[in-house]
Amino acid sequence: MKYFIKSCALVVLFSGFMVNAAEVPHTKLTQSCKPLIDKNLKVPQPPIKGLPPRVAKKLQRGQEHMAEERYDEAMQVFKELITTSDSNYVKSVVNRNLAYAVAQKGDQEKSLPYFQKALDLGEGQLPHDVLQSLRENVAGLLYSIDEKHKALKMMQDWMKRSNKDSPNAYYLLAAMYADSDIGNFQKAICPAYFATTTERKPKQSYFQLLLALHYEMKDYDGSATILKSMVEYFPKENKFYRQLSTVYMELERVDDALAIMEMLYVRKGFDKGTDYQFFSNLFGYKDIPFRAAEVLREGIEKGAVKAEATNWKTVAQYYQLSNEIDKAINAYQETAKISKDGKPYVTLGELYSDKEQWSNSIKAFDQAFKKGDLEDDEGRAYLRKGIAQLNLGQCDSALSTFNTASKYKDYKDHSKQWRGMVSQRRDRNKCK
Repeated sequence: MKYFIKSCALVVLFSGFMVNAAEVPHTKLTQSCKPLIDKNLKVPQPPIKGLPPRVAKKLQRGQEHMAEERYDEAMQVFKELITTSDSNYVKSVVNRNLAYAVAQKGDQEKSLPYFQKALDLGEGQLPHDVLQSLRENVAGLLYSIDEKHKALKMMQDWMKRSNKDSPNAYYLLAAMYADSDIGNFQKAICPAYFATTTERKPKQSYFQLLLALHYEMKDYDGSATILKSMVEYFPKENKFYRQLSTVYMELERVDDALAIMEMLYVRKGFDKGTDYQFFSNLFGYKDIPFRAAEVLREGIEKGAVKAEATNWKTVAQYYQLSNEIDKAINAYQETAKISKDGKPYVTLGELYSDKEQWSNSIKAFDQAFKKGDLEDDEGRAYLRKGIAQLNLGQCDSALSTFNTASKYKDYKDHSKQWRGMVSQRRDRNKCK
């Protein structure tokens, strides 16, 4: 699993600590999560040190170069300071600034040795929070160069040394556990959970990692719980509505799935053909064929759903199920225009017959025969065309059509009966 991309590992470089915010209901996977840090831990407090005036002046000059994006000049100043100092404190401070200069120039991987030196030389010299920040940076960079187990060990060490929450650190640890090379999804769950719940402003990447872990562990109830929070915190992200509705279907909570898609539809969030198709299918599943037809037809007419014969046929069938015959006829006409065979015309002919529109029925059957490829529908089409002709008093034509229908095994007996009807009509002088 590669939910954590290497570039994301560098997100910690310039991030500060943040405090409680997003509320995420517990899932069965997170309900047993225990704190990963000891907030009562007493951390080392090295004596406050100052920089010699000469060093402070040059360091400020280098920082000014960085502010002006003159990174090469800043790096030169910092490197000169390192070579002319014997103090581990000074070297640690300057290496840290040098690392940031290299990283901001775009050479994140090349910044690793300087961050590492700043960390090594800073032990017992720099404030605890600064050292923890350096550990995050080193871990992220180690991960980015595929030193994944070293990176994981560094973040585990971070947790042991911390008495403050850091969403970035939790996210980094969770992503490392979840990595395909390590693949410990169970251990990734809790840090991913704490990343979402300790970030001041809900962050999509944190929620997405937590969601991905629940998917991987097949906790679909938990996935639904997380997605509900994602819809709440990120209401403009249409993809989360779709995902939640899909998970509800997985859980056979069809009403909930339909409600979520209805919400997305009302807020005009449909921007894919699959939105209309899925929404339509949900209505069909709930035996609401008219809405199923209307939604899919709208998708076709807006160009979101392909105007293919199969899609128009589905619209037509839904209208037919809802007894909206005129709408069904219109949809079958669209189907017939683009279908490769004449079968939709057979259905059209039957619908016209049901409405006693005999002339339209005959025309539809003739178009079916002209287009061809009717297969098993061919015998039925001849029988129904003969019936339409008979109802118009076209006895000779009807008899000829019934004779043709009788050549089909399944319609031989029916044709014989209808030929008898032709004779009776003639006897009553009802033929034209």
